[in-house]
Amino acid sequence: MRLRLACAAFALLIAQTATAVEPLSPAPVQGDVVVEPFALDATSFAPQGMKTTVYLPPDYATGTRRYPVLYVNDGQDRQAVKLRETLQRLIVSGDIRAPIVVAIDMPPDRMGAYGLSDRKAGTNLVAKTRYGGIGTNAHAYSEWLAHTLVPAIDARYRTRTTPDARAILGWSLGGLNAFNLGWQYPEIFGRVGAFSPSFWPASDTTDNASMQRTRMAQRIVDASEPRNGARWFFAVGTAEEAADRDGDGIDDAVDDTRDMLDGWNADNGGMKGLKQLGYSTNDDAARPTRADASLYLLPGGKHEQAAWARMLPVFLRWAYAVNAPALQATGRVDSYQDVPSAHVPSRNIDVWLPPSYATHPRRRYPVLYMHDGQNLFDPSLSFTGIDWDVDGTMTKLIDAHRAREAIVVAIWNTPLRSNEYWPAKAIPADVISPEQRTQLLSDGYLRFIVDELKPAIDATYRTKPSREHTLVMGSSLGGLISAYAMSEYPDVFGAAGGLSTHWPANDGAVIDYLAAHLPARRTHRFYFDHGTATLDASYAPYQQRMDAVLREAGWREGRDFMSREFPGAEHNERAWRDRLDVPLQFLLGR
Repeated sequence: MRLRLACAAFALLIAQTATAVEPLSPAPVQGDVVVEPFALDATSFAPQGMKTTVYLPPDYATGTRRYPVLYVNDGQDRQAVKLRETLQRLIVSGDIRAPIVVAIDMPPDRMGAYGLSDRKAGTNLVAKTRYGGIGTNAHAYSEWLAHTLVPAIDARYRTRTTPDARAILGWSLGGLNAFNLGWQYPEIFGRVGAFSPSFWPASDTTDNASMQRTRMAQRIVDASEPRNGARWFFAVGTAEEAADRDGDGIDDAVDDTRDMLDGWNADNGGMKGLKQLGYSTNDDAARPTRADASLYLLPGGKHEQAAWARMLPVFLRWAYAVNAPALQATGRVDSYQDVPSAHVPSRNIDVWLPPSYATHPRRRYPVLYMHDGQNLFDPSLSFTGIDWDVDGTMTKLIDAHRAREAIVVAIWNTPLRSNEYWPAKAIPADVISPEQRTQLLSDGYLRFIVDELKPAIDATYRTKPSREHTLVMGSSLGGLISAYAMSEYPDVFGAAGGLSTHWPANDGAVIDYLAAHLPARRTHRFYFDHGTATLDASYAPYQQRMDAVLREAGWREGRDFMSREFPGAEHNERAWRDRLDVPLQFLLGR
């Protein structure tokens, strides 16, 4: 089996200067948001040049931290939408992780620039309307923003330069263009906000029915491959207009935006929306969830700046909140949104605390770090709709005195999962090209866990930080990266577990690597298992190879390592949930 990497468009190297470890919950920042102008030279759609206004966090001048960046179309509206006041309030209160904000004044031909484009073809997607052509300069403007403005901001300020750390926001036609930038440039913009987005332009305006089926933004989604990695926030006022082209009793502004999320007549030859492309959706962003795409309806909101000012704080909390929306889980779970890193893209972190944590304030606990964190606690977030029930299993084992109480740190994966979980040093030189090797992020991912996340966890919670009390576990590729973590950092991790460990990768290359890089026996432990059905059906010979490596190195089965086969078990979350008690008892047994 040859190595498969994530799409190169999204697999960017993390080339950022390392900074001090950031706390999981940053303290509120005192002081004022700093405002400074930033002008750029003339361009084809703006002969007089482009003007922007940059908002810097209050502590920017005194620190070394790097910041996410929010780009905003129609920056001339910054005062009307209360941009500075809202930023100031949310940053000082500690509600959000402070971003740098770049407000871009509209180009001279706003309607021409704020439209749709076809990046691959290098063309504008022009919508003819009674007001004139929308998008006649959309490609040039989008290219300028992505490839001139963004690099200029990155060169001048301490920015985080991965897609998850860049957002684009706009309203009305500016919202249409924000959508375009997020869709056409997902390797640059990983977060998109669109207030009152103009999703109505159509390629055929003969009649209402023709407009309905040829809405151009919806057509772009309908013709696209599933998921491009970005997250989406749409906001619409409930009193924006009275038009209702399909006669369903819902005004077009709301209808067009809902169709973008849910699809339009998608099961009967209509057009797909984000949901049909695999995005999870939340149609009530007033009640935040962790969905990929959210819709916020502003009661009584009109198509005007006053309404967008009211939408702004909801969007900023969605994009930059310190705490992620709560999980449905047994016991206490602390959730952190987009925890930043100097080595890999940011991600959500969930921390499950054992039953006695609140009632025994002097007690300290082992910590189990687990990969694919969105699959562990809440079935509504899991890849397959079935979670591992880590919280329930841990609680039962603790209550039965079959496992020690421990803190569980769930580390979410990202669209770069395979790049982060493939053990880079185990991949033979002749298997991938030098370009592909630069896309392997596993060493950076482990640096994030060891140098950034673990110190933050140890500083926030009452942990036992030593090696013998620090464990790591995952499934499939998560099993590979767990074994790799303990071999690379034997002074940090004392035990590693792999459920359905994906040994066949590169014909067992990771086994060969581990044979030469095993941590010391007696001070470390491994747990491995596999099923016999679906993908797991090919695992037994490789697991036997790994077991032989351990035995030949003097590791004692049942004490230093455990290897189990589960007949009939498949390669999925249900199977891992059903046998989770086995590795937990071995790794955390009393």
